[in-house]
Amino acid sequence: MRIDLTCPAEILTVELPAKEEPWVRLLLMDTADRGINSCEATVKILDEKGAELARTVHRARALTGRPHGTFWMTVPMEPRDGAARAEAQLDKIWFEDNDVWRRNPDHELSYEENALPPGNDLNALKYVAGPAAVGFPSQQAELWVCVCGRPNGNRSLLCARCRRQKDMIFQQYNRNAVLRQVSQRERQLDLKTRGAREEAAQLQRVREEAYNRQQARKRTRRRLGLAMGAALLLTAGVYFGGVPALRLWSADQALREGKLAQAEETLEALGSFPGAESRLAAARLAMARRDGGDAVAGADMDADTLGAIADRLREADALDADRMLAQKVDLKRAEKLLADGDIDGAETLLRTLPEETEGRETLLKDCVYARGEAALSAKDFDTARAFFLELGSWRDAETQAENCLYEPALQRMEAGEYEEAIALLSQIPDYLDSGELIRKSWYLKGYTLEMAGETEAARQAYLTADGYEDAADRARALRWAQAEKELAAENYAEAMPIYQELDGDGDAREKWILCATEMARAAYKVRDYDRAAELLTGLPEDTADTTRIRTRALYLGAKADAERGELEKAIEKMSLVSTYGDAGKNLRTWRMELAQQKMDAGAWAEAKELLTPIAEYYQAQRMLRQVEEKLAEAEKPTETEAP
Repeated sequence: MRIDLTCPAEILTVELPAKEEPWVRLLLMDTADRGINSCEATVKILDEKGAELARTVHRARALTGRPHGTFWMTVPMEPRDGAARAEAQLDKIWFEDNDVWRRNPDHELSYEENALPPGNDLNALKYVAGPAAVGFPSQQAELWVCVCGRPNGNRSLLCARCRRQKDMIFQQYNRNAVLRQVSQRERQLDLKTRGAREEAAQLQRVREEAYNRQQARKRTRRRLGLAMGAALLLTAGVYFGGVPALRLWSADQALREGKLAQAEETLEALGSFPGAESRLAAARLAMARRDGGDAVAGADMDADTLGAIADRLREADALDADRMLAQKVDLKRAEKLLADGDIDGAETLLRTLPEETEGRETLLKDCVYARGEAALSAKDFDTARAFFLELGSWRDAETQAENCLYEPALQRMEAGEYEEAIALLSQIPDYLDSGELIRKSWYLKGYTLEMAGETEAARQAYLTADGYEDAADRARALRWAQAEKELAAENYAEAMPIYQELDGDGDAREKWILCATEMARAAYKVRDYDRAAELLTGLPEDTADTTRIRTRALYLGAKADAERGELEKAIEKMSLVSTYGDAGKNLRTWRMELAQQKMDAGAWAEAKELLTPIAEYYQAQRMLRQVEEKLAEAEKPTETEAP
């Protein structure tokens, strides 16, 4: 095996592409002390025999590699028939501080892996060093291999992957040390197990002795009770003169002792015997109160039982406290119905209770929440969202409402319906990874449009992906292809602004100048000199052609303006090429001609401005003297202005 220890990232896993996810996923670890935001990798897909089926080089941007943490990188690749595995190699890595690492084969070192085969040694090592351990540490010529399988340079005191110290690794995780630690731990475990068994046996003996004493006491009390009961029955039979009276007395006794079920059974058997009916009503009310208290305290009862208890409490000619207890029992019954999935039953029961009943509104909201959950489980996202929105900020209803948009958005993405997914995710841009999924959807939409030949729509989608992976590169590549197509068709007007936009890429600047030059030539041929000069003005740099055409266009344009009598425009243009041919002579002539027009119109200051640049010429000097005389006369005060 070979490794470049200068590489600031390590490839941990490489996942093959699938039909629904046409990309290779790389799990990377940032082994440096700086963050990583971009990686370029060469990825190969191989068959079972190691033959290469596909290869690509891809740069992923906007990565989130944190120092000594893991992060994912995806490489677009279509799945291949017969693919058995994928391999990847890092070629370039960009840090957050704009520093760049590049792979250099000369830096690679050879090493032997330390991975142990499955067996006792590997089990013992994992028991001591943890589940990530793969083999005993190994010191080799140019490097050392950690217990986690990561090679490190001989000068490295910490493992780049697991961050454990080299000295500790070789001291504690060599084979002899591991076996010694396993043996010690087994002895400690055996001692703990033996002590626990002895303690459990002693505790069991204590429990058995206590149980035997308790059973003996129960048998004694039972014998005494039978004897006393027989005596009482005999006495009562004689005293009351009949069995019903004796049974009524026994029912009273049961009521006093709290044996309500026994009293109820006895009183029901007595029927209309005097005093039995009133005692029976009291027994049933006492039972309802007891059972109601148990229900409110949390006793496990089914919904029918709870309903019967509440009915008993209401039927009795009871106190307000009993009616309040009945309402609490109904609340417990509603909870039970809701827990059993009977949402309608729970809501119906709750709406029979007074609005001020404590806990009623909370349970009603629970019912709405349960309806939302049921609709969500049935994938009826619109209905579920409506229920959760009805609850506002109660519990996690807001989060669930957002989830009702998130899950269908994922389904739309899987189905290739990216616009629908974007529309849903745009409503919850801050939920989980919705923001990232929006960018991913735009990216995948762009990819789909690009494959369909809709290049401009694909480019716009890539731009909207806002830096997702290589979206910006793809958008720029499509823009470049569009410019090349227009240039090949000699559509210079369409190609030039695209090359201007791409200035800085490849030979975009040269082609921008080429388009401007060709368009200027065409304008020049039809004597549109202004257009020709305009096209060649503002270029980032000049060539011999652009300089020649622009100069000639300005010269001829100026002469054309002069012929039309537009001397000011002619002078302005000719001033830009004053050293070309007879441009200087034309400028003098036009300045003096225009200056004469200004003088005739009495615009002496403007005439002076035109003549000053050519004051070295005799005729201009003569005209300047006349202008200055007129200006001096204008400055003299009149008689009315004299002091």
